[in-house]
Amino acid sequence: MFNDITERKRAEEELLRSLAREKELGQLKSNFVSMVSHEFRTPLGVIMSSSEILEAYFDRLEPEERREQLQSIRKNTRRMADLMEEVLLLGLVEDGKLDFKSAPLDLESFCRRLIDELRSATDNKCPFTFIAQAIPEEATADERLLRHIFTNLLGNAVKYSAAGSAVEFELERDRGDAVCRIRDRGIGIPEPDLECLFNAFCRGRNVGARPAAGWGWRLSNAA
Repeated sequence: MFNDITERKRAEEELLRSLAREKELGQLKSNFVSMVSHEFRTPLGVIMSSSEILEAYFDRLEPEERREQLQSIRKNTRRMADLMEEVLLLGLVEDGKLDFKSAPLDLESFCRRLIDELRSATDNKCPFTFIAQAIPEEATADERLLRHIFTNLLGNAVKYSAAGSAVEFELERDRGDAVCRIRDRGIGIPEPDLECLFNAFCRGRNVGARPAAGWGWRLSNAA
């Protein structure tokens, strides 16, 4: 006589996997709160400092100095708004509620506008080269998600490259699809870190002190 415990073993293994997943989610949430707090602290501190300088020394500042303080406030306010957008999008991804809303889009014009925005946001740290080959005037895409994906990829290309290092953005048509390629000459991703490339909060061991939350790849992959 014998007892077949295959089903029981399978149920135990499934339970262990579920518990491990719950533990992982708990750790991710803890990391998430920590990362958001850290990422918001820097731009918020700059905004407060610049506003205090303007309030205390407005009459004694040269017009150019006032302009610099206002530009600093605007730049860091934009940074906080972008962070909040990523937080909201990450919440949708983790809840499985991320919707794809396709609509007509002038893809080449969209990419050129995005590059202009990134040039301004990164103070022209790296020169962009954009090449569009045989792209029709109108494509079909979710502009919000596409903006997020390209902003993450191009922004990382600049962030992890030396000042003056070229970033190439190529867009071409492959039958009914648009193929996008982004090339930079930055620090790259160490081979041991490739396996966690799309995990939330995972960052390469070679990033040094460059600030980032580590969720860009995760959001881009989900989007």
